[in-house]
Amino acid sequence: MFKFDFSGDDIDEEVEGKQEQKRDEPKAEDQSAGAKASFALTPAIYDISDLLQDLPSRLCYTLVPVKSELPIPRREVFDIKVQIMADEDILLPALDTDSSETVTATSEGFIKKELQILLSNTEDLRTDLYEGGLKSWEGAGDLVEYLAEERVEIGNGVLELGCGSALPSIYLFQKHLQSIQKSDESGAPIQTTSFILSDYNYSVLRLMTAPNFLLAYYRACVVSDTEPVASQQQQQELDLEITPELISQFIEFLKVNNIAVKFISGSWDSVGFSQLLGYSYPMTDDEQIKYSLVLASETIYSLSTISSFTSLFLDCITYWGTSSARAGALVAAKEIYFGVGGTVRQFIELVRKLGGKIATVRRIAGRSSGIARVVLQATKPGA
Repeated sequence: MFKFDFSGDDIDEEVEGKQEQKRDEPKAEDQSAGAKASFALTPAIYDISDLLQDLPSRLCYTLVPVKSELPIPRREVFDIKVQIMADEDILLPALDTDSSETVTATSEGFIKKELQILLSNTEDLRTDLYEGGLKSWEGAGDLVEYLAEERVEIGNGVLELGCGSALPSIYLFQKHLQSIQKSDESGAPIQTTSFILSDYNYSVLRLMTAPNFLLAYYRACVVSDTEPVASQQQQQELDLEITPELISQFIEFLKVNNIAVKFISGSWDSVGFSQLLGYSYPMTDDEQIKYSLVLASETIYSLSTISSFTSLFLDCITYWGTSSARAGALVAAKEIYFGVGGTVRQFIELVRKLGGKIATVRRIAGRSSGIARVVLQATKPGA
């Protein structure tokens, strides 16, 4: 076992109980049915080239250490806030030209409320509006540790639900880049590998998740680190100049190596989410987004969403339909989320009720607060 250290803006376990109590305390202005309905955005899918538009001229980031591995680059939260303050209009998504004025106004209003929350120094989450995507919660670190120590393979690719900064997926992405660099040029067709990142908030995907993939490419393929970075550099704020040439080079690299990186925003409590993945209705192999591993961390904290998450999670495992092949699945979580109601026991019961099997593959004892954490492995027997 090795320690996965978070610092700076990351959660402190000694105060996590208080923060978790805030998770289910929506602001008064958001409690009406009308407000909640306007915030429930329809899921939408984006290619990474869509979300790398209008980046600032420089990205500031730090390196999260992983023992004997490449550190994981993660964009700094203060850098995101600077970008928002500079010009929030460029952060609005490009909507379908057929969208009505009402839909357009509602979507833009929602995104602007997201940005206001991201600029706040007092809120980690707000129900139905912001789900804490700028925080690197402890479960993400637990997942990275497990993936590294167990040498988990990605197969056709990875789907991460509730990704935020997407540290587990970024770790696997860097490992995949390293394997490409080391592989022999046999001339054989390169199998497509997909990375699908889902977060409730479009702004988090654009401001944090997508830039982290660009940073990972830079660290793995441009800088080409071969040795663990010194501890002082891990804590140091680094920066990268962003040029059109760098972004084009990155997009071309993905294309040449058959790597698909896509992002899904919006609520997972919607049939539209599963339709975007292509498993809710018949599709050809060319139309489906393939993946072999489903990841999630700190996604079972809320009683209002644990059922919808569990249902979607098991649907994702059975993505291959009647085939005997199944995606592997890992969930990292705290055993109890005080003040909110979500528990690992409840999640396990829901999984079993829906026909899945689940086992604890790692348990991390709590420190001062006494809150233990676990990594769970779920399976769904074939039809």
